[in-house]
Amino acid sequence: MGNEAMTRVVLHIGMHKTASTYIQKRLQANQPLLRQHGIRFDDDSKNRLKIAARRSDFKPWKTRLKQARDRNAYLLISNEVLSHLLAQPRDERPEECIGDWLVRQFQRHGCEITLVAFLRDQPGYLNSHYAQHIRNFALHCPFEAYAEAVMNHRHPRGQCDPERLFGWIRHHAQLEARFLPYGGHCSGDPFLQLIEIVGGPAAADWQPIAPENSQSGRLAVATSIRVQEHLQARGIRLSSKTARRGATHALLRRSRRYGWERDRFNGLTPELYQRIRDHYRPMNDRFAQAVWGLASWAELFPADPPSAQAPLGRWPRWRVEWESRDLVRRLTATTPR
Repeated sequence: MGNEAMTRVVLHIGMHKTASTYIQKRLQANQPLLRQHGIRFDDDSKNRLKIAARRSDFKPWKTRLKQARDRNAYLLISNEVLSHLLAQPRDERPEECIGDWLVRQFQRHGCEITLVAFLRDQPGYLNSHYAQHIRNFALHCPFEAYAEAVMNHRHPRGQCDPERLFGWIRHHAQLEARFLPYGGHCSGDPFLQLIEIVGGPAAADWQPIAPENSQSGRLAVATSIRVQEHLQARGIRLSSKTARRGATHALLRRSRRYGWERDRFNGLTPELYQRIRDHYRPMNDRFAQAVWGLASWAELFPADPPSAQAPLGRWPRWRVEWESRDLVRRLTATTPR
């Protein structure tokens, strides 16, 4: 592949909560093998590409493209934030989205583009996304209120309507798009699924990574909410990213120390589960018919309502109260009012 040849660019764009961190960590652990197979990987860990795309600045993207071409390699970029970012309208031209602009820039620079997105059924996605936001002290509300806000488009970062996230892609006939179901009746290692699309051999000796539980557990969720309630009563807000990051790290240390991740958070009841499924069914079915040629979304994601999680008992409630008060004492020693 010479500098003037068509360069293949693969963008793994999420969506959120579909093993993106696992995929990126395993890609990072296998950088030597990826290079050996002609694949240059970038996870945009500093968010430079994301920021540049928001500003319609192709220079950082062009730099990554040149680095791949200099090595006669494919370019593989993975960042789940792109699922939301690329669907957003551009400031300069609201009639088109950021994804339209980015695809056009790559095509102007002689690139063959493949977009890869993993999709997840909405009830599980919302439950997982909520637990992450609460853990990160970026949200303070009951799960049902969060789910309602997302369904009514009042919480754009939680958007999980496949038509709203990926509908723009269907306007680009020369673009290859691969939509892979995650969870439900769909099995398989998402890392190996991505590698197969990129063109790496599935049978290669890919370095495994240690599994990790991305959810911090229901006691961590309850503790975060209680910490925010205590801080609010004192007139204190974790308004800066630095303050929220410090609080999150402190909470995660406790979660790991006490093994809280073994008791996962579940905010879904059978009734709420069904309400979420019913809300997204028309959009999901249209997407499944257009993309996978299926009669309905339920063929890949059959209904599997969970049991309602029992309320915390007396001892766990005491533990949450003690840990939350201790966390507040430590946080208020460094957090300005």
